[in-house]
Amino acid sequence: MYIHEMIRETNQLRGQMSPANEAYFGEMVMYFRSGSSSLTEAKGEEVLLELARRIIKNQEKNISASELFGDDPKAYCEQLADDVLMRKPRSLQDKIKYYTMIPWVALTWVFFIYMLTGFFSKWFGGELEYTQISTASLLLIAVLSILLIEGVTRFLGPGTKRRTEQEQQEHPDHQSAKFNPKMFGIYLGTTLAIAVVGLILTRLLPVFTVSPWDSLIIFVIGIIGQKLIFGRKSKT
Repeated sequence: MYIHEMIRETNQLRGQMSPANEAYFGEMVMYFRSGSSSLTEAKGEEVLLELARRIIKNQEKNISASELFGDDPKAYCEQLADDVLMRKPRSLQDKIKYYTMIPWVALTWVFFIYMLTGFFSKWFGGELEYTQISTASLLLIAVLSILLIEGVTRFLGPGTKRRTEQEQQEHPDHQSAKFNPKMFGIYLGTTLAIAVVGLILTRLLPVFTVSPWDSLIIFVIGIIGQKLIFGRKSKT
């Protein structure tokens, strides 16, 4: 859908809103169209159109925009823009897909590494090298991959720098930290605890052996699944 088509539909939906919802949505429009967000114009209009549709859908159920998104439309839009920029999920269905995709991709490339290491000895005149893989290690990689992505988006995402700049503007004499040390400590502690549990499970869960050819097949299946299941097309 082109930008002018999205704007036209957004304006039509805005005309159907109650005065309170229209005023609330107006602040959202001002945020995205004033250049306050880091989204492109096309993505901003796509977000506004989706917001307008949700407001109209819930207005028919007597649910106001403030009940749906909170009392501060600007704060909601700031968080929404950050999530869209980092492609973080908003709905339950998208969250399930998102948190399934992360370990899927991680394990796909782990088997790519197993494939390479297995073929190396053959390439240099030796025998094919088989790899023993612990079920616990695969589970550990899956969980840690999710924690890694969450850590990167939480502490190094685009919203972190913007919030820091806002704090410095509001409190110029105060040196604001780039991240919350307490939250970082909790995140690090959780990661270490999961790693320890994973190491303990390596003694309890079964171990299986794969050949380089097995790893290649799993890698190919992983790539195909990544494209077919998790591939996303832009609507703009």
